Amino acid sequence: MDEEGVEEYRNFRPFTRDSLFNIERRIAEEQAAKEAHKLKEAGDSDDSEDEIEEPSHHEPDPKPNSKLEAGRKLPPSLEEGSGRFVGRPIEDLDEYYHNQKTFCVIGRDKTIYRFNATNALFVLSPFNPIRRVALYILVHPLFSVVVMLTIIVNCVFMTMTEGPEEYVEQIFTGIYTFEASTKILARGIILTPFTYLRDPWNWLDFFVISIAYLTMWIKSLGNLSALRTFRVLRALKTVAVIPGLKTIVGALLEAVRRLRDVMILTVFVLSIFALVGMQLYSGGLRQKCVQNWTIELGPNISDIEWLSFVNDSNNWWKVGDDYIVCGNGSGAGGCKENYTCLPDLGDNPNFGYTSFDNFGWALLCAFRLMTQDYWESLYKLVLRAEGSAHAMYFVLVILLGSFYLVNLILAIVAMSYDEQQKQDAADAADEAAERMEEEERREILSQMTKSPSDASFKSDQYNPDKAEDKERVSLTSDQSGGSHLHPNSKKRGSVSLPGSPFAYRRSSRGSQFSWKKKPSGRATDRQPLVYQTLESLPLPFADDSAAVTPSSEDLCNFPFHKNAPNGRRYSFASQTRRHWPDARPPSRRSSFASNVSRNSRTSRYSVHSPLDPLKKESKMDTLFNFTRKGSQRVPDVVVDKPRLDRDNDSVSSLGSECVGEKQKMSPTNTFLCPSPTAANVDIKDVMVLKDLIDHASGHRRSFMSVVSVQPEAVRDKLMNYLCLWNCSPNFKKLQYFVSLFIMDAFVDLFITLCIVVNTGFMALDHWDMNEDLKSVSEFANTLFTGIFAAEAFLKILALSPINYFKDNWNVFDSFIVFLSLMELMLEELPGLSVLRAFRLLRVFKLAKSWPTLNMLIAIVGRTMGALGNLTIVLGIVVFIFAVMGQQLFRDSYQRYINDSDIGGGMPRWNFDDFLHSFMIIFRVLCGEWIESMWGCMRVAGYPCVPFFLLTMVIGNLVVLNLFLALLLSSFGAESLQRSEADDEPNKLAEAVDRFKRFGAWVKVKIIVCLKVKLRRKTKRPVIALSPSSSRPELNDAEKGLDLPDGEKLPRRCSEGSVNKDSKSMLGSEASSSSSSLSESEKDIKVEADGEPEINEVDIVYVKEPDDCLCKVCTRKFKCLATIEESKTGQIWWKFRCFMFRVTEHKYFETFIITMILASSSALALEDEYLGERPILKAILMYLDKCFTAIFILEMLVKWVAFGFKTYFTDAWCWLDFIIVSLSIVLLAAESFNLGDLGSIKALRTLRALRPLRAVSRWEGMRVVVNALIKAIPSIFNVLLVCLVFWLIFGIMGVQLFAGRFHKCVDADGTRLNISVVDHRNQCETQNYTWTNSKINFDNVMNAYLALFQIATYKGWTDIMNDAIDSRQPNYQPLYEDNRYMYMYFVLFIIFGSFFTLNLFIGVIIDNFNQQKKKGGSLEMFMTDDQKKYYMAMKRMQSKSPQKSIPKPKLWIAGIIFDVTTNQMFDIGIMVVILLNMITMMIEHEGMTHEIDEALKYINIVFIAIFTLECVLKIIGLRQFYFKIPWNVFDFVVVILSILALSLAGFFENFFVSPTLLRVIRVFRVGRVLRLVKSAKGIRTLLFSLAVSLPALFNIGLLLALVMFIYAIMGMNFFMKAEEEYGLDDAFNFKTFFRSFILLFQMCTSAGWDGVLNGLIAKCKPNEPCTQYTIATMYLVTYLVISFLVVVNMYIAVILENFSQATEDVQQGLTPDDFDMYYEKWEKYDPDATQYIQLDMLSDFVDFLEEPLQLQKPNHFMLVKLDIPICDGDMCFCRDILDALTKNFLGTTETPDMPTQQEAETEYVVVSSTLKRQKEHYAAKIIQKAYRTFRRKKHGSEDDDEENDIDEDCVDNGDAETVVVETTSSHASDTTEQQKTVELHADSDIVA
Repeated sequence: MDEEGVEEYRNFRPFTRDSLFNIERRIAEEQAAKEAHKLKEAGDSDDSEDEIEEPSHHEPDPKPNSKLEAGRKLPPSLEEGSGRFVGRPIEDLDEYYHNQKTFCVIGRDKTIYRFNATNALFVLSPFNPIRRVALYILVHPLFSVVVMLTIIVNCVFMTMTEGPEEYVEQIFTGIYTFEASTKILARGIILTPFTYLRDPWNWLDFFVISIAYLTMWIKSLGNLSALRTFRVLRALKTVAVIPGLKTIVGALLEAVRRLRDVMILTVFVLSIFALVGMQLYSGGLRQKCVQNWTIELGPNISDIEWLSFVNDSNNWWKVGDDYIVCGNGSGAGGCKENYTCLPDLGDNPNFGYTSFDNFGWALLCAFRLMTQDYWESLYKLVLRAEGSAHAMYFVLVILLGSFYLVNLILAIVAMSYDEQQKQDAADAADEAAERMEEEERREILSQMTKSPSDASFKSDQYNPDKAEDKERVSLTSDQSGGSHLHPNSKKRGSVSLPGSPFAYRRSSRGSQFSWKKKPSGRATDRQPLVYQTLESLPLPFADDSAAVTPSSEDLCNFPFHKNAPNGRRYSFASQTRRHWPDARPPSRRSSFASNVSRNSRTSRYSVHSPLDPLKKESKMDTLFNFTRKGSQRVPDVVVDKPRLDRDNDSVSSLGSECVGEKQKMSPTNTFLCPSPTAANVDIKDVMVLKDLIDHASGHRRSFMSVVSVQPEAVRDKLMNYLCLWNCSPNFKKLQYFVSLFIMDAFVDLFITLCIVVNTGFMALDHWDMNEDLKSVSEFANTLFTGIFAAEAFLKILALSPINYFKDNWNVFDSFIVFLSLMELMLEELPGLSVLRAFRLLRVFKLAKSWPTLNMLIAIVGRTMGALGNLTIVLGIVVFIFAVMGQQLFRDSYQRYINDSDIGGGMPRWNFDDFLHSFMIIFRVLCGEWIESMWGCMRVAGYPCVPFFLLTMVIGNLVVLNLFLALLLSSFGAESLQRSEADDEPNKLAEAVDRFKRFGAWVKVKIIVCLKVKLRRKTKRPVIALSPSSSRPELNDAEKGLDLPDGEKLPRRCSEGSVNKDSKSMLGSEASSSSSSLSESEKDIKVEADGEPEINEVDIVYVKEPDDCLCKVCTRKFKCLATIEESKTGQIWWKFRCFMFRVTEHKYFETFIITMILASSSALALEDEYLGERPILKAILMYLDKCFTAIFILEMLVKWVAFGFKTYFTDAWCWLDFIIVSLSIVLLAAESFNLGDLGSIKALRTLRALRPLRAVSRWEGMRVVVNALIKAIPSIFNVLLVCLVFWLIFGIMGVQLFAGRFHKCVDADGTRLNISVVDHRNQCETQNYTWTNSKINFDNVMNAYLALFQIATYKGWTDIMNDAIDSRQPNYQPLYEDNRYMYMYFVLFIIFGSFFTLNLFIGVIIDNFNQQKKKGGSLEMFMTDDQKKYYMAMKRMQSKSPQKSIPKPKLWIAGIIFDVTTNQMFDIGIMVVILLNMITMMIEHEGMTHEIDEALKYINIVFIAIFTLECVLKIIGLRQFYFKIPWNVFDFVVVILSILALSLAGFFENFFVSPTLLRVIRVFRVGRVLRLVKSAKGIRTLLFSLAVSLPALFNIGLLLALVMFIYAIMGMNFFMKAEEEYGLDDAFNFKTFFRSFILLFQMCTSAGWDGVLNGLIAKCKPNEPCTQYTIATMYLVTYLVISFLVVVNMYIAVILENFSQATEDVQQGLTPDDFDMYYEKWEKYDPDATQYIQLDMLSDFVDFLEEPLQLQKPNHFMLVKLDIPICDGDMCFCRDILDALTKNFLGTTETPDMPTQQEAETEYVVVSSTLKRQKEHYAAKIIQKAYRTFRRKKHGSEDDDEENDIDEDCVDNGDAETVVVETTSSHASDTTEQQKTVELHADSDIVA
């Protein structure tokens, strides 16, 4: 709704031929006006020299009203009266379209449809009956419902494995054709706006229908069935129909639009990584282990025999189905005995799809690494083939590609979702406010216009002749927007005042809307609004605090001009004060409410108010009547009752009575009733007033309803007896006693404990449970069911059903109790054990008393609402891709069954039917696409690649990130506070508090008893003291605390402790004596209870250690004090001071850090091979003792220096102490030869914690760790909630799968077919092995491990396969016998993984934000504008002009200089670099000789070009060439390229491949980003990366530290682990480096399931195994710390910095802009003097680029900027930049910035551009006056000369002209007049 719209419009006019004629007439008039304007402009330009140019006020182009867009609902204010026009064409409601050929139709559901009024299909006019019928059908709600249902039914048919019959397809096509033709008949096809094909959603329909007909008719063309797949896109049509979906899709499309830059950057980065990978690993993955031929064939064999032997795959080493890749480099994977590693054999791994042999495969590998899908396999292959040093490549790709780019996508999706959400919220708020206002208005009108009953309102009957009735207020909204209002007329026009005390609105909206101009001559009926008796009540001023409109008083101060723009509210702000000298200065909000107090009341100037001269002012009036005279009052407010027809009969008699009166009284305004002293009543005041009256009469019903009191209905009676239980008083008494019991806090505590214990019993369930435990568990279940049932029953009894069921928790409780009872009753029936799962929901009852769980459930609940639409979109995406996959690839997958080469039967993940298609797509959404894609490529070839990549990008990276964005947005601090500030008090806390109070009471009693006993023993005389003197120390403390500086506090006594003491003392004193506390005591108590204040303190470093002994000791034991003061004591003190200085010395800390690093490195050397190196072992042993001694010494030194108190109150010192203590214990154990004991070995492992000591000494890491420690409580909370969520799924899993993962296997471990073995007994009798899967659901702990694997998507497919094959316990599994168990896993992944794991990111980001809020800084005290300016200044200060490179004297060198410094030269070189990159992409493994040669020559050409560039630049720039870092980089690359070319063979043998140098050259493309203006988005991304780097480096260090510690622990624990599953000879825990690369792989959770299986390989199923426990704990803790916490910190930093960078770019100036400024400055100031001539200023600011540029003509802009001018007409560089910055930011008020002027430059300001302009202007006036004087004196003789001078002044054709206003007294005849003088930018006034 346009803010300006005040006039109310409710006339729906039918669209007739007249309407069309009027539109055509208006269009013709507008065209004519445009032509006339053009002619006028042409004429003006001829004589523009004589005219004075007025500053042009450009009117903003009108925009369509967003409230009246097609497809939106009718605004509430227009709904009234729209019923008659439903389905009929009406004139367009939006004023924007009043001169366009459009009309509207209102649908039955109040939706606005807009149509074009031209002929549809060239023949159907808007009045054609066929088109009218089509219109009616189209806008009917049933039409879209039918289409929607058709689509859904069609989608169901599409999912069928066997396609539907032909005729079904034809029926659907028929329905869609009918839909499209109806739309085309109603709208037309495409030529004009609002036609069929102008809506993108209709393109989709049209495309789908066209394809349907193509496939139906042109069968001869061959098989087009692939095209029929596009029918699936019909599912997208649902989006167009369901309203909420459009916003989500809007957010998605916005995200995709914004992702453009990220996509470009991603492709670029991945291309570089792919090229690097291609150069390094091309052909490397085809190395295989071949059996030694000498054993088989003997030593003497021919080449042919050798080749055939080597290429025979039977002679290669194979494990499972895979051939092992090997390498001959250091650290590469070796072969087993009698095998040799040979290159270039057979195909690449994974069916030949994993390789770096050409650019395509390399890019796919890079993308796979970025999405982290099964990347551990590629990592292992490459590291086995090339050596472990190549892990660096993967570190870079994972850190830059995976962590950075993928999270940028998340950041962008989150931002666009956030904006979309804000937009939706604003729209919703506006609509709600609008609707509320409309309802209020209608209610008031209906109340005030009903004829009141004679009984109650006789005295107030309306009489137009009575004087009081002339005071009656009426509300109107003036229709012509103020054209009838005169500034001088006695009547004031009416303005509708916005402001509502009821609805929170973002921006103030008028209470009426204006959409169209109305004829101003028509009067409409008015209704009197307020009865006189009500008028005299003092009303609260209904001011809306959110409004930003002038208040009612402000409006009085402004005249209303005749020339107010029609149909618009006149802009009050534009009126200046000079029109009204006596008016108050207009304030933004000067209502009484804001001036005095929000709840104050004021009496309006009503009949009985001070305006009546006979009455005295009441106190109220005196208090609030700021305007003493009656001259400044609020305008009259009149309600406009609109009319639906043009006839003049009134709606009610009252209105018509008013008309005659009107015409008499107001000649100027025929609209107003007489009201010379009208009471000013705002429409909102009337609402408040009505509420007050309702309140006074004791009920909230309207006054009219008092008359009709209806007898109580039977329904209400039944309600009272059946639900409210308002029965006998005795029953009430019983209810009271029951509620006393059941509502008590202890009962709540008891119930909570019952829930916990019950959950424990449910978690005890496991496979093979013994009978006793089973019976106990059953009994417990019955007991708890009884307890919960009793609780529910008693609560219902106490509260009565109607109150009980109001609380959602109670409904939840009763539902669970009902299910439990039903389960108990139907226990015997089979198949109802599933009801037991519902018992688990009791766990959620804990949320009542556990705030975090409550909050998370609330978040999930809140998100569920928003997720509804997103889930539908996700469902549609999954559905479309699933059906598409099924249609495209189903036939291909049959090859698995029919083709013997591929063979092996249908894989589990296939497109054979809809369920399997759905699961494949779901798996891709979880991030696993590569394996499914290989399976697809084997049978269907390359079309699988785009299909899977598209699914991955759209499904996983965009839609799924939207899930996460949604979670993050519903996280945030508000949600935390909302759950804490819950309505009901926490009963549990109350119960615990009772226990605490009881404990305190017992303690007090015991102490009192002891004191009494002691007193009896000592029998001291008792002295009665007054309360004030009873505690002398306290009074001292008080006095001390009262002083501002706290001088009286003892030297070492902390303020906090005094507060604490005083608090407890005061507490006891207050309880003992009831005398009132003195002021100071009260103060102390408040201070002790309040929050600690943060004082700004200068840090003073302590120069000496703390005292040895605390004051208490020296006071109690006098002998100690004497020792301190003795000579020994003083020597000891000096010694301590010396030690203190030692510890404070910088080298001490450096030495300790060195020792820590050295000892850590020593730990890393203790690997499996240490036994083979006795000397190293001995050295390490001695070193260990040395390190231990050094650390003990360090600890002792610190004890002496700091004292125990300081040392042991520091957490980091505690860490040191524990680690040193461990070392001492180990030393002692070794000296007693106990080193081999198990417990001591475990302690040795804990030495791995030594590196942690480095954390406290490394600033960057300490910051991260501190942030982490602060986040620990919330992370721990989320972890607990995770466990509770998972517990439910775990117990459910135990119920579903316990004992069902057992299977019968043969000697090789292959599962036997069900035809061979069906049951456990058969298996054992036939001597096969009946075994269990390693990961199973046999008990809750195992279930937790299984769920953790599923949540991290590692090993989850195996678990799922086991579950889907499972049958009853002790039966052999059958392939996909239980396939609907997929749903359990899908549900768990959605709730257990998407939600709970992402909550970690939420918590960490939330924590970041809270830390930022706490860490206030200088910026807290600035306005937003000032902050932007301050940031800009800070950036500016860091830059200064560089001296530009001087041009060489030699003319040839000068030409070369000009060429090489030209921007075009750089761009040319960039093009060459990109061409070079493309030629590198052409390279591939196994190229033909010709291509190889061609590429070699092309490469030589490129090297020549780059060498030439280098030489030219060196000639042109001379020694300055090497000052630019990019040039140095170029130079090095060129030298290396030439060397590589000449020494190709040498390089290949000894170093890396020479082509790698060409890859390095690709990085030069980075330079192009500075030159490309449109690459601003990419620059922002790189800028945010640069900003994040320090933080990311610190987090990376922390991650490395965690990996280091775990690597050493892993070596100690798992050195001897078997090499199987995820462990092999290159990846294991045998050495430190191998452990480290394995842990790096697992920090993204990759492959940890394989490692776990390898570590527990020795464990036998169903037997206890310590290795199992250790391995599980080790891996799970590592994953939680690294994968869930540290890596998520990474994500949080990236999100934070990206949003910060984007904000910087959107709001202020980036460092880039300042760089650009200084670059351009060099051209004007080559010597870097920092000054330029004033006459160059105009050219310079024009030469700049956006956003600082001021285009010519810019003379007056420069004058306005008031730039200082220095000595010699020079302008200082920073002054200009400062002025341009202010101009860009639009700030005037700027904080004082400390300007660092260069010392050597003389900075003397003599003038400024504005002052210079004024001087010139004054000179002109003097000249003019002098000329006039000359003329008078000399007469006509000098006329010719004067004319010449004038012509000189004016004769610049393109000069700028300005009107300058001034009041000057230079010449008497021109005083107080407006002066007009022409100034020219090109004249000599200002350059």
